[in-house]
Amino acid sequence: MSLFTIARRPTRTRALCVAVVVVAMLAGAATNAGAGRARTGAVPPDLVFSPTRGIGGFDGFGVQLNQHLYADISGPPPNLAALEREVLALRAPLVRVFFNTTAWTFPDRLASFARTVALAHRSGARINITWQGSGVPFALANMDRFADVLAERIAALGIGELWVTLFNEPNSTRITLAQYEQVYRLLDAELRARNVRDHVHFMGGDLLGTTSPLGQSQGQWLTYLADHMGDLLDAWSVHIYWEFWDAAKIDRRLEAEVRTIFSVIPAEKRRPLFVTEFGVRGVPTFEGEDGFQPGWWPDGTGMSQTTLSAFQHAWFMIRAAQLGFTGTVKWDLYAAKYDAGTQDHSALGAAAQGWPARPVYRLLQLLTTTTEPRGGHIVDVVRAAEASPSNVSTGYVSPAGDITVLGLDTRGGMVATTSAELVPWTIGGLPPNTSFRLLLWNGDGNGQTREVGRLDTDATGTVQIAVPRYAVFALTTTPPEPER
Repeated sequence: MSLFTIARRPTRTRALCVAVVVVAMLAGAATNAGAGRARTGAVPPDLVFSPTRGIGGFDGFGVQLNQHLYADISGPPPNLAALEREVLALRAPLVRVFFNTTAWTFPDRLASFARTVALAHRSGARINITWQGSGVPFALANMDRFADVLAERIAALGIGELWVTLFNEPNSTRITLAQYEQVYRLLDAELRARNVRDHVHFMGGDLLGTTSPLGQSQGQWLTYLADHMGDLLDAWSVHIYWEFWDAAKIDRRLEAEVRTIFSVIPAEKRRPLFVTEFGVRGVPTFEGEDGFQPGWWPDGTGMSQTTLSAFQHAWFMIRAAQLGFTGTVKWDLYAAKYDAGTQDHSALGAAAQGWPARPVYRLLQLLTTTTEPRGGHIVDVVRAAEASPSNVSTGYVSPAGDITVLGLDTRGGMVATTSAELVPWTIGGLPPNTSFRLLLWNGDGNGQTREVGRLDTDATGTVQIAVPRYAVFALTTTPPEPER
């Protein structure tokens, strides 16, 4: 049997029935004294929220904004005011923006870059500006100009802190490690000369998992950053993409590769880890015609429009947080033109259609709104030995002490096993007799997020829920999102 012929999605009728069951089980009738309360009993928890077992600080689930949004190369596209509303509504805590050196040739691109950074700043995000790439001689000759660009944005917008990365995916090029360090040290000096270095945090890496054209492994790159650039770099970053039929790569890259390399570097030399690009790819051709990234679902639907792609994004982000990554950046939020190529990894649909929210946008909203404000910590959610190994979850404690547990069953993201089956979860270690909101993404199979009810933990701090296999849940004490 073909891999793709068994990838049937649940019908909407069945999905709606599932949603009704979940609401009936969890929300109850408001007039019932026991309504909305967690079921109690002798069932041991599958998961135990463990706030004393902190994993690390968390900058959040972020997105990339294309810096050419307002430039002639992108049209510019229509309905920009509507797009800006969607950017602000997402409330992404971390935003990455490229600086491409063509901005010094095309004034409209430089102006668009400035407007894009301003939009990110308006959203309240912590911003990363990444020098997209060039040859080393050009970079060395132009770090003074780049320092001017950064200093101008810091002053014009009143930016208190800014992340800066040099070279996108440098280990895909022939740049040497010594040259890479040299460019960073030159920018460091230029920023100090402009009295803005205190506003800038350097991030290094943006590494692929492949060996470089010069034979350098990802491990050699990270070791060099630790041994030779520790005085410069405040964080390290990697990029991770995978085909939807190979979701096992999520763990291979995050844990078996990056975290394993990280673990053998002496603790005092380690820096926080970010994933500054990630995404899901589909089949590259449909009916014999080559497509563009990220490809297609086998029926010809763009991969970025599918709920399965969004589910695997959730799997990746929750797993990254669980493993101690400090932040993730989804490539990318909306469609605009980076260069001569075409791609559509976007969380929002086409401008001509009014920038409709795709499933992954709604998924991102679930994650961003239940893990805010930023500045809190990811904490351990310990899985019991007898619990299903397909349960993936993580916990967040906000600076104000609000609690969020995020979770999913990875079987919902595997093509051959997608099902509307209800998956039971028993979560312990929570504050006793406390009211939690339960939100589900894709609970009714249409890629939307909604709050399905409130639950109270019992006297032991335990709660039981049942979630459709293809859904992602957030159990949270964060206040509801204000109406717009």
